[in-house]
Amino acid sequence: MYFFSVDGPLWRFFNLVYNLVLLHVLWVVYSIPLVTVGASTTALYYACMKMIRTKEGYVHRNFHRSFKQNFRQATVIWMVMAAVLFLFLVDFRYGGYLGGTAGKIMVAACSVFLVPTVFTCMYIFPVQAKFENRIWENFKIALLLPFRHFLCSLLLCFIMATFVLLTVAFVPFIMLLFCCGAGLYAYLTSNVFIFIFRKYLPDELEDDLERSGERFL
Repeated sequence: MYFFSVDGPLWRFFNLVYNLVLLHVLWVVYSIPLVTVGASTTALYYACMKMIRTKEGYVHRNFHRSFKQNFRQATVIWMVMAAVLFLFLVDFRYGGYLGGTAGKIMVAACSVFLVPTVFTCMYIFPVQAKFENRIWENFKIALLLPFRHFLCSLLLCFIMATFVLLTVAFVPFIMLLFCCGAGLYAYLTSNVFIFIFRKYLPDELEDDLERSGERFL
């Protein structure tokens, strides 16, 4: 029966689950030194987007290749983003400590700048995985794209918020996170990023349509 065949939906589902678990494990292992979180997150998105686009099953090979190629730039990006987020944390705590009008103004100012910073954090590693640019150019892209595609950015925020709420309110979801959390999150968000990036990579869109057997009208 087709349902149980190699090309059937059941086999494709289990193959997807296997790849998500594998990507999760690879991301966790490669992120253990902490300083490599940027490179491992970039590799996670590279492998996940390639898996979605081309239906390739060699996610481990794509992960290793991207980790090696993007290690230097992704590590610098990770260090910069970690420093900026730490600075925001210090400012918020100091603003709360000050209290009064000065403290409220400081917290409000930090909140305004926090929004584009969070958006940049969401976009920067997928951008690094997709575009071969200098670090500053990728930061610029990651800052502009969230506002140019604001509805997609809201969808990404919704996915992230859903993960956080389910983690807090639904205990079984924590077990799912332990098994494939990073892979599942990257898979869901990668579909959004692929939709965004296709607008700037027409050749990639044409290639994807050819792979799927579709034709331009």
